[in-house]
Amino acid sequence: MRVINVDKNHIKQFVDFPQKLYADDDKYVPYMLADLTKTLKRLILKDKTYRALLVTEKDEVLARVLFTVDKNKQLNTEKCGFFCMFECIDSQKACNLMLDEMVRQMRDMGADYVSGTYFPFDQDNRRGILYQGFDRAPLIFTSYNPAYYNDLLVNYGMEKQTDALAYELKRNYVDDARLQRIAEFSQKKYDYRVETIDWKHLDRDIADFYSVMQQATNEIIYQDAPTMQALYNIVAQWKNYLNKDFILVARLNSDNTPIGIAMALPDFFQVFRKMRGKTDLKGILAFLKERKKITSIRAIMQYVVPAYQHTGAIVSLYRKMISSCDKNGITYAELGTIMENNAQSNGAIKALGGKLARVYRIYYRKI
Repeated sequence: MRVINVDKNHIKQFVDFPQKLYADDDKYVPYMLADLTKTLKRLILKDKTYRALLVTEKDEVLARVLFTVDKNKQLNTEKCGFFCMFECIDSQKACNLMLDEMVRQMRDMGADYVSGTYFPFDQDNRRGILYQGFDRAPLIFTSYNPAYYNDLLVNYGMEKQTDALAYELKRNYVDDARLQRIAEFSQKKYDYRVETIDWKHLDRDIADFYSVMQQATNEIIYQDAPTMQALYNIVAQWKNYLNKDFILVARLNSDNTPIGIAMALPDFFQVFRKMRGKTDLKGILAFLKERKKITSIRAIMQYVVPAYQHTGAIVSLYRKMISSCDKNGITYAELGTIMENNAQSNGAIKALGGKLARVYRIYYRKI
């Protein structure tokens, strides 16, 4: 059993390993293999901002991990080792061997903590190790893993840093009359409206999203607001998965100032399962066919500027989102992930009728 530093000769092994690991798990959703290969080549080989490791035995891959070192405001350190794409067979020996080498390299780069998991560039998605909620297939861009991963990390000496929560909201959970009363009262009293984004005015709407997120971001939310360029990149990267009915902005009627935003993604994981992670002819045909059958969404962000956080604006955004669900044949929604100490967001979702569906755990350790 040995640890390999991933270079251009090992990218394919790194990408392909989960296909074997999850071969008998019908809940697993493969990455788009071509996109992941391209991303890893950029991160590891071109930009050299990330490193990757494989554990192998007799040319068989047993484990993999991707990692980097960056600032961590929650742990109050300029150099924290962040890890992601952690996959491992049920072997503490393989896990320890790989993480020992990862920690050694992180320490050489000046890190004093290790924390994870976080997906590169995107702390809102695929974050944390799935800790609770294995009974249902994952929704778009959320983590999924065997239950034993938590034991592997704890036995290695890591401990809980925080949990991120996801709630399910089934259509019959919602009290429509109550939401309507709150939303209509709030919009009348504070003189604002809720509308979908307009593709013809995308620059304006991205600027509005940026403005709201800059004002609403705090330490509890757990990440810095993205830059304008990052928002443009998200739109470009996700353009095939976006539906404007699920991208909402609340604006004051007086001067169009944005005061809140909400965004959900149709659950294209339902489609990706059929595509097998491939964009060959069979995969493309599956995409075109299955995307019309999507019945779930995942709400990935909801922000309201501080001055309007206790006005019912978030309820108005969700009422509009539910209306969009009815329009598009959506019967199930998952909301999150939300940090466990974000009392306001967790409380708002529970008030809508949301019920805890999954817990994702972020681990850390001093090194």
